[in-house]
Amino acid sequence: MPEDQAAKIAEQVLRNICLDYEELPPEAEFTARVIQETTEATRDLVAGIRRKEADPQLHHDPEDRRYAQNLDLDRLQRTHPERGFSDSEWNRLPDILRPLALATLHRKGIQGADAEDVFSDTLVELVREREESRRAPILDPTVFEEIIPLHSRIVQYRAIDWFRRKSALKNQPNAGESFDALTADTDRPMQFEDSADSTLSFDKIYAECREALTPLEWQLVYHLYVAQTATVQDLVVNDSFCAKLGIKAGASASTRRRVIGELVEEALEKIRENLIF
Repeated sequence: MPEDQAAKIAEQVLRNICLDYEELPPEAEFTARVIQETTEATRDLVAGIRRKEADPQLHHDPEDRRYAQNLDLDRLQRTHPERGFSDSEWNRLPDILRPLALATLHRKGIQGADAEDVFSDTLVELVREREESRRAPILDPTVFEEIIPLHSRIVQYRAIDWFRRKSALKNQPNAGESFDALTADTDRPMQFEDSADSTLSFDKIYAECREALTPLEWQLVYHLYVAQTATVQDLVVNDSFCAKLGIKAGASASTRRRVIGELVEEALEKIRENLIF
């Protein structure tokens, strides 16, 4: 990277950090913030260069052999008022994401037609607007490389949903077309008697740990892990929510993300400490 560009990034990083701290933080925290801020600034710079040169391959890591080449992120994020995300670049995206997704699903025991169905669901999830932010996940990345971990997280969530649906089907009581079907089908065993629910539902967790978490911490846990109506990125761009957390209005995205991440980890740790199995 040319020295003048590196100097501009360094100035931006220090300016953002100075806005968030009244005095110099401990060395470890300061170093972590520098790395985080530098990563974000460099990502923005690379995106700008690729857009200016109309070449999505610029600055792509040559050692990243998970897929052949980057796609044009701007085209993937382009929306038509009637057809939505319909750019022809989308025709190339499944070929890149499918091998990575199927490998993950295979490790989790989801294969064949089931894996293909889950993968199709993940593509739909990329363009489905979230309830709170009214933004589709595909709009979050700044450079194409970020689509890979984004899609990987979606695959993880959809895999969990698949197992939940399968478990619900297996445990459905007295659901069969005949007595033989009810008693002979090992995947859908007959349940004439109510059995204790061995799963730990959110209601049970809340009952056990209600007093341990603040209402705001419960709100975070519910939105991120239970209803899944928002991601950390959604909360980062939500000014009113960040204000509830006491984050300064001019705080950078990295600061917001760090504060939210710390609150989430603290809330989960409280649940782990207070939960009685």
